[in-house]
This record gives sequence, structure tokens and C-alpha cells, in this order.
Amino acid sequence: MRVYVATTPDEIKQLNVGEVTFEEYLTPEQFEFDSGVDEEEREHLISLLAAEDSLELNQGKAGFVIAVDLSEQQLNGESITIGMNQVAALLHSVDGEELSWFAADEIKHHIDEWL
Repeated sequence: MRVYVATTPDEIKQLNVGEVTFEEYLTPEQFEFDSGVDEEEREHLISLLAAEDSLELNQGKAGFVIAVDLSEQQLNGESITIGMNQVAALLHSVDGEELSWFAADEIKHHIDEWL
């Protein structure tokens, strides 16, 4: 299942070299949507919510959201420990409203400019 995690550049750097544990993450199942909202739009709305959370974590500088593919075993309502192999993408936002998408293999090339 795809989940969205608000994060910081420092946590992203740690993720590039190992595993990181996150206490909070957002899933589509946590929210109710109108029947006219398709799955892609749901995921976009959830990623925007995570970007707003990340802006708070980063003291308003920028928002960073990682889209992570979790196994069913990891979805137990507890914290999650993930590796870069589970990261589907990174979403970056300077304002919490517009998101730029980066593939997982692009993250290491951009991390220094985000610090």
C-alpha cells in the first residue's frame, strides 16, 4: 500500500544510507472522500496534506513528502521503518500547494540543494 510521509532533508539523507523510522504517515484509508474523487486525486490531496505537515517540520522552509510502498505487515498502526528500496517518489513543495515529483533514484542528486 502507498503511504505518504512528511519528512525533512536530514531524514532523507539518512534514508539514502540506511533505514529510517517514522512515527506518522498518511494513507488514503484515513480519509473519507466524495464518490467522485478518483484514486489519483485522493493520493494528490493526501500528499498535499503531508506537504503541509512537512512545512511545519521544516519551519516553513520547504515541504518534503516521500511516497512509500509498504507491505501489509508494516501497516499495523505502529511506526514504520523503511529503506530507500521502498520509496516510490519524493514530492517537494516550497509553498505546500504545488508539488514537484522526483523519482527515488533522483533524490541523491538533489538533496544537497535542499539543505
